[in-house]
Amino acid sequence: MEIKWIGHTNFLIKNCLGKKILLDPVQIYPYIQKYDLKADIITFSHFHSNEIVNEYINNNYKIINSATTYSNTYFNIQGFTSFRDNFSGFKRGKNIIYLIEIDGFKICHLGLLGHILDNELIDKLSNLDFLLIPVGGHFCLDGSSAAKLASILKPNYIIPMCFKTSSEDFYLDGPLKFLSSYKNISSYDSNTIYSNDLSFNNKPTVILLRENNKEPLD
Repeated sequence: MEIKWIGHTNFLIKNCLGKKILLDPVQIYPYIQKYDLKADIITFSHFHSNEIVNEYINNNYKIINSATTYSNTYFNIQGFTSFRDNFSGFKRGKNIIYLIEIDGFKICHLGLLGHILDNELIDKLSNLDFLLIPVGGHFCLDGSSAAKLASILKPNYIIPMCFKTSSEDFYLDGPLKFLSSYKNISSYDSNTIYSNDLSFNNKPTVILLRENNKEPLD
């Protein structure tokens, strides 16, 4: 399995047979042409316009943009309603968390989550292999809150997303506040990881990917 971080909350995940899920392709215009984005499934964690993806992606994809359950031969996907703020969505609206089962792995994409989860949802997101978590603050979890939630969920691997990587991301914090809570950190000079290269030794490890070869900023 391949996990590629394209930017912000956007990932492209490819299974062992080449089937693809594109997560949150909302802010990918600057570099969308660099990738083969012929996805089989596209998920959105919050409001979107289909025009964002139609020009670059084939028309044979399934869009999931609600807290629903979807399964096919290759993927099992379950969505959960959450919020983009700590005020039950009154400030920024709803957010959808996706739990994805692919190639025997459990991946959780938290979208632009803005609050700590309740115990019922935490139980549903147990035994994760990968947690994709926003850490940049301002309109999602900040580094401290993200570290607290990740320590509760205890996935094998934690991939921070939605943080400051260039001067253009002036509204986000860098990942340092989040990373300071962890000892096991693997920093990649790439935006891609492969499951075959990982050990899954039950020691929570942060994987810091480089967004389109941009350096993360403090």
